[in-house]
Amino acid sequence: MEKITKTSISFLIFSRFLFLIYASKLEKIYLTKDSDHYLELSSNISYYFLNDNLNDYWLSTFRMPGYPLLINIFHKIFDVNLLIFVNFIADLLTLYLIYKILFKYYDSTIACIGCIIFLINPNSLISSTQIMTESISTTLLFTSFYFFDEKKYTFSGLSVGLLGIIKPLGLYVVFFYLILLILRRNKKLTNYFKIALFPVILIGSVYVNNYIQYETSFYSTSSSFHMQWFNTASNNICKNYDFNELEVSEPGYVFENWLLENNLSKQSDSKILINKLKLDSKIGFFKNVHCKLLSISRSTVWNMFGIRGSNWESISDNNYVYLSIRLFSLIYVSLINFSLLRMVLSKNKSDFLLSLLLITVGYIVVSSILPFGNSRTRVLIEPFLVIIFVCSLRFKNVKS
Repeated sequence: MEKITKTSISFLIFSRFLFLIYASKLEKIYLTKDSDHYLELSSNISYYFLNDNLNDYWLSTFRMPGYPLLINIFHKIFDVNLLIFVNFIADLLTLYLIYKILFKYYDSTIACIGCIIFLINPNSLISSTQIMTESISTTLLFTSFYFFDEKKYTFSGLSVGLLGIIKPLGLYVVFFYLILLILRRNKKLTNYFKIALFPVILIGSVYVNNYIQYETSFYSTSSSFHMQWFNTASNNICKNYDFNELEVSEPGYVFENWLLENNLSKQSDSKILINKLKLDSKIGFFKNVHCKLLSISRSTVWNMFGIRGSNWESISDNNYVYLSIRLFSLIYVSLINFSLLRMVLSKNKSDFLLSLLLITVGYIVVSSILPFGNSRTRVLIEPFLVIIFVCSLRFKNVKS
């Protein structure tokens, strides 16, 4: 059985490699709107991220500097379309860590089955074909969990810190780990320090740099942007429960209207605009709580059960192939998500499973603040969901 599973893994890895070769030749696959943002920012790091006199600053404050810096370094040696092979390497590292974690709690065959489940994941596969942050962010998030489970807290914190300069998630993730240390009744203050050290240094440097450039301290304007959208969308949902209104369904619609109402533009004085945005994003946070819960519930369903049909349309014009992928994706996410629900409701959770669930559910809640769900957000927790799925199959064999 083990020989069959390892052969299957080799075949799936080789197939993914061939798939990426195909994807690297088609811009409609590897480039997205967000890809264009990262490529623009990567063209001149010092201009976009270390420039006190930057007039068109919105993109630089909305996106984190980590991924553009990686692209900048990569593009000096290779063609930019080959960047998706960095995703391939990241996915292989994630795969290796899935094996390591499952082998620690089960046996080699079960670990290999978990690897196969990850390799046939359509969501992770489609993300690996795009010049986007998801594959690398997934690896960093999962690496942080692996080191946390191994009690190598410094390396866990380093992974969180690196994640925090690629996606504005670092503060949430380090908070989750600190909660886990408390739940485990870890009394060594040095462990809390080890977890927080690199996130404080790396994420703190973003705060300091933003303060130097824009005379106001913040992590990323995306946080305020999304919270403003969330509050306004919730207010509109309360009026008529229509999720198709532009205030709810269209990213940027609320922000653009807010700019007009306040006689602002993305080229306005940065300190004034960012401070006003931070202030406006807090207005109404505790209002319409029931509608906010409704919005989060709907987003959660979209995030967790979505299958990214529009992305797969770019892969093949054959309707049978497209429909087959959609059907397989639906079956896959249904099995994975029902296993998650089963584990959340289960009793007598081990420390390992509790850690898995806290990181996974915590991420789901944070990402579901966006009023209109997007299954792309699920990519970062796909390896966590794979392990939870394996635990749901052989729950009694998990070691405490």
